[in-house]
Amino acid sequence: MAKAIPVIINGKDYPVKYGMAALRAFSDATGITLGELGSIGENMTITQALALVWAGLKDGARVTKTDFNLSIDDIADLIDEDDTAMNKVLAVFEHSLGAKKTSKVKKKK
Repeated sequence: MAKAIPVIINGKDYPVKYGMAALRAFSDATGITLGELGSIGENMTITQALALVWAGLKDGARVTKTDFNLSIDDIADLIDEDDTAMNKVLAVFEHSLGAKKTSKVKKKK
């Protein structure tokens, strides 16, 4: 299982993880389908961006067994207070996607 990556937002450490559970939470919150996930960055709304950050924080808390009770509006408030927060969390999302794309399956000889 991939580990959560710590991100500091407003001086507090938040674990962030993007796996299938985070993508499911994001999909449930926004109605985005699995097929639409690949092109989400092109026309992302503010609600979708906040939901994506929320899903990563929520899944990070789940895997680290940390309490998580933030709503999407709470995430918006965090970002209002720390204008680097969204970029830091979405960098973890991009890294997670990149790591999955570059992982190679070994062929049998």
